[in-house]
Amino acid sequence: MPVLLLAGAHIHPARAENYVFNSKRTEVRFSYVMGYSTQRGRFSSVEGLLEFDAKAPEKSKVFATIATASIETGQPIIDDELKGVNFFNVKAEPTLTFRSRSVKPTTTDAAEISGDITVNGVTKPVTLNVTLTAHDDPNLKYSAGSKKFLATTTISRSAFKMVSYPDMVADEIDIEIDAIVRPKR
Repeated sequence: MPVLLLAGAHIHPARAENYVFNSKRTEVRFSYVMGYSTQRGRFSSVEGLLEFDAKAPEKSKVFATIATASIETGQPIIDDELKGVNFFNVKAEPTLTFRSRSVKPTTTDAAEISGDITVNGVTKPVTLNVTLTAHDDPNLKYSAGSKKFLATTTISRSAFKMVSYPDMVADEIDIEIDAIVRPKR
């Protein structure tokens, strides 16, 4: 039996919803081994956009930019070294970026997001393990419709021209992105 469409009726495909990373509720944390202990730090200036398609999550996209000068470890001498030419070289490379290429859902609220990370002018592929859940903190009443975005990955610092102190600092860096993403209005 043929299907009849009413004149003027439109069928719209599902669209992605746009979310922005809440700059006050987003940070990128990292940890690495130096000597015999684990050291931690964070980047506090993060901007990003999530295009989330709930009906077809594999079509979702993520883009983020991090200000390299926003790095903090709680130890000024280490912060200065990390901002210098041997590591993030913040004067020459003021940002690092991530741009997704593909999303592979693993559960209803988790996915593997493959993309490219650019640090020190070097772009390499990386996979983020991501969860996206409803944001339910009642203290943030202005964040209605927001979601909690949590992502983890591990990179090798040597892949991004950070090769100083190889006998003191491990090559593997664990990264965690902890964000609240709000609907873009």
